[in-house]
Amino acid sequence: MNIAYRDEIAKCPNCGANINLIVGRYPGGCNDSGGWVLKCHVCASLFPLTVKNPDDASAVRSGATIIDSWDNEIDNRAHILAKHGVADTGQAVERMLLVTHGEPEDFYDLESRALYRCTACGTELDAKAYAALSEQLDSINGAFATYLNWFLAHSRGAPEGISARVETACTCGRTHEARFYRKFSEHFPERAADYWLIDVASAAPIPEGGKTLDVDGIFSRDDCIAILEKLLLRWQAGHSAVLLAAPFIGFNFPGAKKKVPDLWNWVLKYTNPAKTLLITRKATFNLLKEVAKDTEMDVEFLKSWGLLNPTLATLDEKKAFFKTDFHAKFYCGISADSVEILVGSFNIHEGSYVENIHLLRYSLEEFSRRYLVGMKMFFDLKPLSTRRSMLDIFVDPEGIFRCKEIAYTGSMFSEPKPWASSKLT
Repeated sequence: MNIAYRDEIAKCPNCGANINLIVGRYPGGCNDSGGWVLKCHVCASLFPLTVKNPDDASAVRSGATIIDSWDNEIDNRAHILAKHGVADTGQAVERMLLVTHGEPEDFYDLESRALYRCTACGTELDAKAYAALSEQLDSINGAFATYLNWFLAHSRGAPEGISARVETACTCGRTHEARFYRKFSEHFPERAADYWLIDVASAAPIPEGGKTLDVDGIFSRDDCIAILEKLLLRWQAGHSAVLLAAPFIGFNFPGAKKKVPDLWNWVLKYTNPAKTLLITRKATFNLLKEVAKDTEMDVEFLKSWGLLNPTLATLDEKKAFFKTDFHAKFYCGISADSVEILVGSFNIHEGSYVENIHLLRYSLEEFSRRYLVGMKMFFDLKPLSTRRSMLDIFVDPEGIFRCKEIAYTGSMFSEPKPWASSKLT
């Protein structure tokens, strides 16, 4: 039977500690009403919490232990509370719904400016790549099913992500290989949109200087946002770290301030806090705190519920790293062997005004010399050499989709190495 889940947070009525829940419901089925007696992990107090399906589909993830449960249908709430000496005060526990599982979300926007173009005729390839993936999705899922049987039987650590490669033809006849990515999970994607497009490479020799990914020129701010958005997905999947240096995020003048929380939300949506460093001015972060107060982005409110995005939490610390003496704007994906960097005049703003941007590639050493030293930013670069694993789904010479685990110590776009113990499936 299908179960719809939602994440919630409840606060202990005694000490205010956050308790993370997952609440399950059977759509169109029989759902029990009842609740739990919980013991707070912080203050050890007991209190009741009403919840659907307390004995099967719902659970506490962290913050408290389930001591007992009751079922409204057999009317045993009073007995259960009395059994554990819990007073039934009738006070409602503060709760917040975070997200309902199962709602599809598209990250790669095919309606905005395309990122990849045919090296022969300049035709946009993003939508063509997704059309090709959609046609091959059943075959890709079939190959993944074969791998998954092997993976579950061998009980080994899971790869970081899944890469799927499909042939993509341009209207001019030139063939390309599109590469897609999704985070590793055991579920089978039902839509091509569940994957991110992270690369398109020509399958034929290309003229000197020819590139499918060529960003160099004058673009509107809206197009800059679209380009950076797609690059952030590429870097999140294919590089070890992401660095954003943006003095300004949004404008600090009447009429434009209201867009500031949306722009910050956009940054947070398209970055992974575990591998992202955001460098900005303290005044830029303070503007967010000012404008977002008493809204769903209120920094202090989110902090009190334990929901503040780690990227923002880092900026809100007393020892947060801010720079006030810079006007440089650059955004990059960084690995031990290479760096892709988008540079130009573009801060993170929306609108029709135009900016100049261009995409460059450097070795890590050259990037450090040209950018990090000049910004007086010094980091331990050793973690960039940590091995990253990937499940690669590709077409073999016989036209059959296969899976192989591969590992990277640099960029995914460099030549990977197969795992010594991996199995071709």
